[in-house]
Amino acid sequence: MSKRVAALLLTVALLAGCTTAAQRQYQAIKSNNQSALQDLQTCAMAVYNSPEFAPLRRHLPFKPTDATLEQLTDASLATDEEIRVILEEHPKLQSCRQHTMDQISQTTPTAVPIFLGITTKSEDSLIDLIQKKQSWGAHVRRIRDVTIAGAAELQAEGQHIEAGLQQSHEAELGRRQAAADALVHYSQTQQIINNMNRPVITNCNRFGGMVNCVSQ
Repeated sequence: MSKRVAALLLTVALLAGCTTAAQRQYQAIKSNNQSALQDLQTCAMAVYNSPEFAPLRRHLPFKPTDATLEQLTDASLATDEEIRVILEEHPKLQSCRQHTMDQISQTTPTAVPIFLGITTKSEDSLIDLIQKKQSWGAHVRRIRDVTIAGAAELQAEGQHIEAGLQQSHEAELGRRQAAADALVHYSQTQQIINNMNRPVITNCNRFGGMVNCVSQ
């Protein structure tokens, strides 16, 4: 095998083995979003478990979907003291959310409006709680429903992004295969041309009155 042919075959192998741009983008999105959500949970948990937040914990579950029946049916209104705590702790939680949205926007900007929608609806419910227009139970039910609906939207957007990346992945694989096929065809053509251009060496031997010639 000539060095040229070996180099071409190595190129074909490299084309087939490298990850596609879509695969690299998918891994970047997955890694970034997992990190962002983990940071959000850590940040929010620190606020939720702080001594300052203690007066609110009996009303609010850490995860809205984990609310107890007692919390969901809590008919009490927020007291002035509870409202004071809400107003003091809210900026801390808002900072956690903002950091998460900033991080997610780096790789998944289309998810940011969904997060903003979830936050806005949750804030609207919180305002009604502070203004004593609704009970703690009504507030918990609203943010639970907002969380569930938002999670469904985020899942749908994730599936949409993944489908687009899959199409890009398959398209790149197709281009790689076409390039590999072209390289193989080029190699075969060059081999034929090289064989045609190879010099013909003829050995002739005389036996008496006869001459016998053999081409090599």
